[in-house]
Amino acid sequence: MNKQIKDTIADIVYQLSQSGLVEPTAFLGFDACIDIIVRIVNGKDKNEISEYFTESSRFGEFLVNLNNKSAGVELQTKFSKPGGNMVITANALGNLGVKVECVGTFGLPEILPVFRTMSENCSLHTIGDTISATALEFDNSKVIMFDPGPYNNLTWQDIRDIIGIEKIKQLVEGKQLVSFLNWSEIENSSEIWDGFLRDVLPYVELKGHLPYFFSDFSDCSRKSKQDIQLAVNLLGRFRNYFKVTLSLNQNEAALIAKALDLDDHNSDEEFIQKLYRLTNTDILVIHRTNDALAYNGIDYEKSDTFFCKEPKILTGGGDNFNAGFCYALFHKLNLAQSLIVANAVSGAYVKTGTSPDVENLIKFLEHFSR
Repeated sequence: MNKQIKDTIADIVYQLSQSGLVEPTAFLGFDACIDIIVRIVNGKDKNEISEYFTESSRFGEFLVNLNNKSAGVELQTKFSKPGGNMVITANALGNLGVKVECVGTFGLPEILPVFRTMSENCSLHTIGDTISATALEFDNSKVIMFDPGPYNNLTWQDIRDIIGIEKIKQLVEGKQLVSFLNWSEIENSSEIWDGFLRDVLPYVELKGHLPYFFSDFSDCSRKSKQDIQLAVNLLGRFRNYFKVTLSLNQNEAALIAKALDLDDHNSDEEFIQKLYRLTNTDILVIHRTNDALAYNGIDYEKSDTFFCKEPKILTGGGDNFNAGFCYALFHKLNLAQSLIVANAVSGAYVKTGTSPDVENLIKFLEHFSR
């Protein structure tokens, strides 16, 4: 790691160590599920110890070779945990000291016990039955399989009926961050966003002149071009109330670029700048396996990740990145510093399987500044 990055990390650690930050608050919605993390058995060694498919391409080759054949695939469950983009992001923010109001599908009529293991800084409000998602994890990637079930039926009217519009306004009042995640998997996300814009935001007072709105569309490969364009248009309406950040992984960025008819670019910088101009955002972030990019209309930054060769977990790495970026926004860090913090929160989570608190985040950063 070069001296400039080490010096930047030292400055970040100093700023995160200061106690002057007013306790940040956030409102997040709307998905919640139970993640079941599994590895796929490729065979057993002479001692009957399982050996796993470490690369998704190898498993893909295995499946291709099964054409016109049948086979059994052994899955070994490593553990289960609270899941969903909103839940993982909220829990990561909670571990960093952010007070979060979480509205999601935590189960009906009662919140399921699995979600009670989330950070004590997270207050949970349920709006529907939850689902289960099976995450096939490899060393270099993951595939998440799920039946959306309740996600397909959730509407803005349901949320209003279950929680109450006045209660929703109370939960949003005074927040420094509002974040809607997993737009792609909740069938009526755009309708929910529209309802929120129509029935809530004109009637609440938010924290500061321009608080933050943060969104991650998630994998929108199953969404139409028109659906994606509608979501992007809705982002523009949120800018009447917030400074808007959109965070995408590499696949999502490519899908959205295609939906917005952007296909010509020569470099990362040119790509993110062109996509930025089409997405109605104040900050656009693209996070990838080995690096992350950000552009705010003026500054372009690119930062390497803290890549882990032997990850404890991959599912939720992007959500922890998002939490880290939001946390950096609370601290008024610049774009380059924000990417480093986001990568560090994600890197610490992938390495340990646990979202870091502030002390462990600082320790993680200090390790790389030596």
